[in-house]
Amino acid sequence: MDLPNPPKAVGNYITIKQAGNMIYTSGHIPINENIKFTGKVPSEVSVEEAYTAAKLCAELTLSTLKSHYDLSLISPINVVGFVNSDPTFTEHAGVLNGFTDKLSDVFPEKATRSAVGVASLPLNVCVEVQTIFIIND
Repeated sequence: MDLPNPPKAVGNYITIKQAGNMIYTSGHIPINENIKFTGKVPSEVSVEEAYTAAKLCAELTLSTLKSHYDLSLISPINVVGFVNSDPTFTEHAGVLNGFTDKLSDVFPEKATRSAVGVASLPLNVCVEVQTIFIIND
């Protein structure tokens, strides 16, 4: 699986932490060496572009996970996604499908998910996603 380089923390936090058999990731945003998805959905970023941005968040999350764990030994538990959206936007779930569709390419199990609209996100990105995984017994 071809994945981008895992992101590094840009503040006083870490991108991944294990507690017992649970793995928590910090929010991953759709920025890498080649692309940056910024703006409000849907006035500045289309729903389709935001879906692609969420997919990039998944690829970056997978890259972070893969740098610490064998992906075949973990399973997704929970996904929380934040969409930088206009006040009347209601298609948050469609945006976050970009993330969970990508997870479905890697893991047979589905995670629970929340899709939340927010007034702004760091660096004005259009989406940010954090996750919880479990190490399989």
